[in-house]
Amino acid sequence: MPWHFYKSVTYSEGNEIPIDIDSLMSLLPPNKPENEWQALMEAPPFTEPQEPKTFINELRDIIDDCREMMLPQDQFIVSAINDEQVSYETLGVRLGVSAPHAWRLKQIAYKHLQEILAIDGRLFKMAKDLNNE
Repeated sequence: MPWHFYKSVTYSEGNEIPIDIDSLMSLLPPNKPENEWQALMEAPPFTEPQEPKTFINELRDIIDDCREMMLPQDQFIVSAINDEQVSYETLGVRLGVSAPHAWRLKQIAYKHLQEILAIDGRLFKMAKDLNNE
């Protein structure tokens, strides 16, 4: 017997409405595999594997290319926050600054990444292609 998860939402009048989370999850599109190997492993026997998420991989490639164009300190900050998921305190210790200043440096690094992505233009082209589909 499968497990069903329920949540009740309380409104300002005090009424509770139960929500079946399983039925809400069925409304979402099914997850596509991230690469060809995952698609092959998840496919039932004697069926064609699903098309992998090429959009996500292309997006990651574009962001990685733009991260390589950043200044070394900005690269370090973005990789520490995104890849290692360090706290601002830890980032501040690594950079030799306080946690609030590490937060400010992170904001500046992300602004630089955003500017590089805007200059690169591949992200806008990808969004335009998605809108035309």
